[in-house]
Amino acid sequence: MRSVTHGALLCALASVILLSPAEAPAQVHRAVTITLYGSGKAFWKLNSSRETGRVSLRYRWHGALTFHVAPSVLRDPTHRTLRASSATTLVASWTGTYRNKKGDALTTCRYSGAKVKSRVTATFTRGRADNTVELTFHPRGDRRGFFSDRGRGAVVRCSAGYTQSAPSHFAPSWFFRDNLQDHGRMSSDKALIVLPSTLLPRGSATVAFPNEKGRNDSVALGHLAWSNRAETAARAR
Repeated sequence: MRSVTHGALLCALASVILLSPAEAPAQVHRAVTITLYGSGKAFWKLNSSRETGRVSLRYRWHGALTFHVAPSVLRDPTHRTLRASSATTLVASWTGTYRNKKGDALTTCRYSGAKVKSRVTATFTRGRADNTVELTFHPRGDRRGFFSDRGRGAVVRCSAGYTQSAPSHFAPSWFFRDNLQDHGRMSSDKALIVLPSTLLPRGSATVAFPNEKGRNDSVALGHLAWSNRAETAARAR
């Protein structure tokens, strides 16, 4: 009986040694799923003595990401050591128009996208501002930009004799933003969403993203104005 008990004990110890490394990640990390929904309306205009132009776009997108985060990081109100990565596919739809008039010549384009997909990687970190966390998206693979401007469910139709491969402003490949750089933190292949830290471990928040508005009066160009307001809702569980 003693030899049987001794053998069973050795087998149990061996199984713990073999299984512990594989089970460790599940024991020290918790899966956090963040669902995102965004919708917005963008408008750009040009008025001058020679030309008038308008671009308008309505868009919406959604996606979900799962990160594995240590419970100690979730319990920390500042989430000071938060850093996790995930990969997912975002889905977007949109409709829009372009209209330009020079003299008697009128040019128009119509844009549409239906369930256009964008494969992205995301990094989840503590925010640079107090009481915030940040989600940073990058397109995945060898393509530049996010959602396709044309093809793969995206359509651009222009008046005869005029060709346009993407909206001249708020292109889906720019994540519907109008500028290549926003305070040095965004580009056509990078999108940053700043969220309140109370999103973790289980919470919800709605933030302005994108949020662009401005105007410029130029002797050379004329009067320019733009507005791009959207809301992005995030929920963590």
